[in-house]
Amino acid sequence: MSEKAYIFDMDGVLADNCRYHVLAWRLFAKRHGFGLTDEQVLEWMGAANRVYMERLLGRPVADDELAALEDEKESIYRELYAPHLRIPDGLRAFLDRAHADGIPCGVATGAPQQNIDFILDGLDLRRDFRRVVDPTQYSHSKPAPDCYLRAAALLGVAPAGCTVFEDAVAGIQSAHAAGMRVVAITTTNPRATLQSAGADRIIDSFAEL
Repeated sequence: MSEKAYIFDMDGVLADNCRYHVLAWRLFAKRHGFGLTDEQVLEWMGAANRVYMERLLGRPVADDELAALEDEKESIYRELYAPHLRIPDGLRAFLDRAHADGIPCGVATGAPQQNIDFILDGLDLRRDFRRVVDPTQYSHSKPAPDCYLRAAALLGVAPAGCTVFEDAVAGIQSAHAAGMRVVAITTTNPRATLQSAGADRIIDSFAEL
């Protein structure tokens, strides 16, 4: 059993896609008669879609309604981002080194399954991760530690041995609440914001690792 593991958030980490999520949320909100700013979307970044929908609509959302709304919004996002889908600089080499060193890797995300398939299969990354934790596998969204604790348990590594790769403030808070070290990448938030959130290390690219 390994004493170390790497756990990756997906959006903004395995794919530099957050600007397209922001645009998709704003277009979705406009369709439904709501105004939404870039800052609001970024403030919620890392949370599951239920959190976004309930904050946007200002009320609880039943499961069947959530599924329909989520499908609409994520279809907008995938259409926007598909022409730009590519693996981030340095990520392939970093994952190859982790595998060579025997370090198990996992994903912990708030994204729905269609988006997970879109990214992991579209970038040919699925083979790199022993476990993928999605919102059906934990109860509380980031900044709660649930998703990262679940990933560590599935990988068989103690939380203290896990390093998380994140781009969002809520994700950094989630990983720290789980007792894990955090490397933050500046795809979504500026270095100062990530530093204020308590990231243990900040990088602009996986090539730095």
